[in-house]
Amino acid sequence: MFYLLLVFNVIFLLFWLRLWSAPDKEFYFNPFLSGTIKLTDSVIAFLRPVLYMPEQAAALVILLFLTLFKTLLFVRLKFAWNITLGTFFLFAPARAEDLPHLLLFSVLHIAAFLLRLWTVYLLVRLITPPFRTTRATEALAFFARPFSRLPALAQPFALFALHVALAFVLSRTGALSILVQPLEAPKPALTSPFTEGPLYLQLLRTGWLGALSFADGLMLLTRGLFVLIIGNLGAAILQARGATIICSEGAELLMGRFARRSTVGMGFDFTPLIFFFVVDLLYNSVCRSLYELIHSPFLR
Repeated sequence: MFYLLLVFNVIFLLFWLRLWSAPDKEFYFNPFLSGTIKLTDSVIAFLRPVLYMPEQAAALVILLFLTLFKTLLFVRLKFAWNITLGTFFLFAPARAEDLPHLLLFSVLHIAAFLLRLWTVYLLVRLITPPFRTTRATEALAFFARPFSRLPALAQPFALFALHVALAFVLSRTGALSILVQPLEAPKPALTSPFTEGPLYLQLLRTGWLGALSFADGLMLLTRGLFVLIIGNLGAAILQARGATIICSEGAELLMGRFARRSTVGMGFDFTPLIFFFVVDLLYNSVCRSLYELIHSPFLR
């Protein structure tokens, strides 16, 4: 079910990008982008006799349809909606049989996916040497639209504000469960630290929850890097040079200045594995620290 949800999110992203791009005014020589543009162009062209409207308006209608269809499909499949912030806090619909509430969580799930992608873009930009431009960096900036078009100095503040907004909505509309140990089942919280106590403490804890949501960008970065490592290994075994180049460039993109230059045909490079474990350790440390801050006995 996770992979089906991921497929819907990726499809949503492809048409979401059409709201922030104009293919008739932009030219793409990047192979990472040409296939994406052709796919969305073909779908919109196929639906043009039905959706007789400008391309961006048609893309918006498709997005609304995808969101509603995904929600109804997962209701039919009895999928348990939940959104995890950090490694400890899990939010589920408070009214699991209320369609508007399920639709809200469907939208919030998409919002969380987009925010984590934008966080990866920001993190990669911060750890990448200035003026290094590759096909992969150009593609990541394209997929991070419209966030990537904001002024560089405004991006961290805008992104953190969006994460806090997501945390605020989730903590006020969802039922909270807490996962203390990775292998344990989530335990429903009797009281929520984000809605209990003085208002200033609620807002402070919600801000830390937003920081946890921001840290989930590290989780997405490590997952993406892991997929690229496995893909690179599989491509090397199958001697698929094109796939090897794509996976190598993707891994170099995510590691920024910590990546070695392309090692295609030069043996196995352990740098991505080291980077993966270091970032994963950092992510878990940040999650534990913020969890302890939220439940600090001095803030009760």
